[in-house]
Amino acid sequence: MSRYRIGYLLLMSSMVSWGFANPLSDIAMDELAVGHMLVIEVGVGAFVLSLIAAFTGNWRKFPWKWALILGFLEPGLTYLFGNLGYAEGTVVTGLIIMSSETLMLAVLGWLLLREKITRTSAVAIAVGFSGAVLVGWSAQSSGLGSTASALYFFIAAAAAAGYAIYVRHISLIEPNVDAFALTLGQTIIAFGLALIALPFTVQDKGIFNFSGYSSTALIAAVGAGIFGVAIPFWLFARAAAIVPARHAAIALNIIPVVGISLGALLGRGLPTTLQFIGGALVIASLMALTRDD
Repeated sequence: MSRYRIGYLLLMSSMVSWGFANPLSDIAMDELAVGHMLVIEVGVGAFVLSLIAAFTGNWRKFPWKWALILGFLEPGLTYLFGNLGYAEGTVVTGLIIMSSETLMLAVLGWLLLREKITRTSAVAIAVGFSGAVLVGWSAQSSGLGSTASALYFFIAAAAAAGYAIYVRHISLIEPNVDAFALTLGQTIIAFGLALIALPFTVQDKGIFNFSGYSSTALIAAVGAGIFGVAIPFWLFARAAAIVPARHAAIALNIIPVVGISLGALLGRGLPTTLQFIGGALVIASLMALTRDD
């Protein structure tokens, strides 16, 4: 198998894994406090990546100055606000709104990296944001979420876009950085931040009191850590060195398809008519944006 085919296989696998993790997070957040969920999923991810590092002997020095910012943005802020959104909203709403990450990435690239936005791209961004807002409004009006949950999902998407911008910045100034070491470092940083945030994100329970949660919720949280942190970050880091960023952006469309489909199979609900329309606008805008030169 050629190097590029392996890269695309790794990329697609990372997106499927992220899509798989979202319904698990939704299930876990039926019971878990936001802080407990964050500590479990990021902690499990850091633990699995550490095992891989120990097994492969890949304990190279972490570029902490970059890992600190990356870990703060994602999994840190992205997963914190994603969990806040799932505490009040649904996996359908979250996945569609967080698909606007690519749109925010284009805007941040224009603001911070002075990347050009064509007229077609500007229209695509406006249409995509309109679709995401429609999804959030539909969730609130149909009782499938709240205005706050939609806002949380938007913030999560913005943090993820900021993460992608910083990764791009790192690749420009240090193209030979060890992707695995950076991924492991950012995950360890995110786990530390989750522990710091724990006292502020746990309500009516002891900080380290995980009793009272069902085995279903705890297993779902662990699964979210494996499929939402350990596996996809590792696979994506390896794929990023092979696959063009343009194609990686298109592959993001896989996440909501997998997540919503699996969520439906697990009884987490289907999009409403307005959410279908909003989701179609988001997906159409993403395809237009990633195809626009």
